[in-house]
Amino acid sequence: MKHEGTEVMRRLMTVLTGILAFAGGCTANPAEPGESPLKGVLFINEFLASNDSILADEQGDYDDWIELYNAGETDIDLGGMCLTDDFLVPNKWWLPDITIPAHGYLLVWADNEEGEGPLHAGFKLNAGSGEQLGLFYTDALHTLLVDSLSYGPQRTDTSYGRLPDGGSDWYLLSAPTPGAANVAGVSRLMGILFINEFLASNDSVLADEQGDYDDWIELYNAGETDISLFGMYLTDNLSAPTKWSFPDTSITARGFLLIWADNEESEGPLHAGFNLSASSGEQLGLFDTDSLSNYAIDTTSFGPQRTDTSYGRYPDGQNDWQFFPTPTPGAPHQAGDRTASAGKTEYSGKK
Repeated sequence: MKHEGTEVMRRLMTVLTGILAFAGGCTANPAEPGESPLKGVLFINEFLASNDSILADEQGDYDDWIELYNAGETDIDLGGMCLTDDFLVPNKWWLPDITIPAHGYLLVWADNEEGEGPLHAGFKLNAGSGEQLGLFYTDALHTLLVDSLSYGPQRTDTSYGRLPDGGSDWYLLSAPTPGAANVAGVSRLMGILFINEFLASNDSVLADEQGDYDDWIELYNAGETDISLFGMYLTDNLSAPTKWSFPDTSITARGFLLIWADNEESEGPLHAGFNLSASSGEQLGLFDTDSLSNYAIDTTSFGPQRTDTSYGRYPDGQNDWQFFPTPTPGAPHQAGDRTASAGKTEYSGKK
């Protein structure tokens, strides 16, 4: 009986110690009272605590922002989750009831202006001294950690993000990538040359020279001069940026170029050495030449795709991505071609 009483007291003290530790706050990842099953899947991936000119919100304000990233293979419902800049108050701001798709991104404005929209958090970020950021799942009985970090002083227009997305290492990013894959360096052509549209399940939309209905990727040159693509690279794996090199070809000013992603390079110079995955989604990246350090020109990550429905930017070369039941390979997107996702609002990678 004495042994049993000692064991009971030991367990009670363990529980009490954990509760007091959580109540007293944390400077690192809080471990009590528990971790969410989404830990290691859903991440605080990048943030900008001093935004002077990088990206404006719907009101035209250059406010702080936080990017979330879903590294998983399925969409995640964010209902019941909270963002905070104070671990003592894990439920400081409740995320709206929306989904973040597999391998997709969600941008939250940390501007303390909740009246401006559902993705405007009730707090700002501290760039001067740094602070904490936490993502929690909270209900009446549980407060479960999803992801957290503590950071120091930040630089204006320089974000802080994980490399690669969802990884454990954090870096200062002189070229922030809100809503898109984080990259260490960027090309002079970023913001000019775009991955503009792609079709990852082509059943009847457009056939190649051999009559095959293969996957395709459309590039768009938003600039005023022609661009030579010779020596640049296209990839479906951002950790392997030099997967397929472009031939000696150019894309005209305000023009489009179609690449067949069919893994059949012998069929012509614009047939890439990889296919696209429509079932699970993946990554796409456009990278500069070897002489320019293979810096990123444009990148995106996408989730599962629909047969004969493309996914592209609207308008051409802009940040928002939409499904297109009427694909427009090699041509501008039209307002009537696009459609919003059904059901809950979905947010995906953009750049």
